[in-house]
Amino acid sequence: MTMPPTDVNLLSDESSPADVNRFDAASADTTGWHAHDTGQFILVEAGTSHLYTELGAWIIPPRRIAWVPPRVRHTSRSSGRGNGWVIVPPMRLPHLPTQVCVLRASALMISALQRVARLRANDRFGTLLWRVVAEEMRGAQPESLEVPLPSSPRLLKAAQSVLASPTAAISLDRVAARAGMSRRSFARHFRAQTGLSFARWRRAVISQHALELVASGHKVSSIATEVGYESVSAFIAMFRRQCGESPRKFLLDNVECYLETNSIH
Repeated sequence: MTMPPTDVNLLSDESSPADVNRFDAASADTTGWHAHDTGQFILVEAGTSHLYTELGAWIIPPRRIAWVPPRVRHTSRSSGRGNGWVIVPPMRLPHLPTQVCVLRASALMISALQRVARLRANDRFGTLLWRVVAEEMRGAQPESLEVPLPSSPRLLKAAQSVLASPTAAISLDRVAARAGMSRRSFARHFRAQTGLSFARWRRAVISQHALELVASGHKVSSIATEVGYESVSAFIAMFRRQCGESPRKFLLDNVECYLETNSIH
């Protein structure tokens, strides 16, 4: 993801407050499909949130920010004790990514968005805070937390069945049969439409589900069994390859983030 220099001349009415919604595990209903003319930020403070577009599914762990560009149709839900903010800017911020992404955000960017979420109309800090957000987006690190979805209806329906019940035990043959296709034909079309082999795509789906369970406080051994791994060490190795850290490290980060964000309020 390339980030051009930030243009400090923000567009539209900078004095207007953002459209803000707070979400938490107690109100984890899935939102309806919608889009915004100015884009949308999802700031996850604890737990996890899920973001879906017509092209893919993303999981958003704590200390991350999801960016949905203007006019991209999407829906979302929280899980795993998830809480945070959905923030729609009052203006279009220039030079932001043109594709959906999940970013590991700086403490400054997180604080700026938390402050933005509490702004009132004509607050003089609004312009400054949005400039901070736009500038910090340049240095935010994108993370590989997307599961791309196939475009053809038959493959999409088969893929959604895996998303609904992720497990390493599900085979390519079984999923191909659900799509009414041969193994070879399904594998070829699936790779062409998602850019991933089915085995690699399945690991990404499993890791997303495992992230959600880890954030909910489940034991690693029980998670490994639920997602179809007979060996806990094999599950941990897969999780580390997909997520960049062990389940235990992720859980510790999640607890620390929860304590930090709740001490702010």
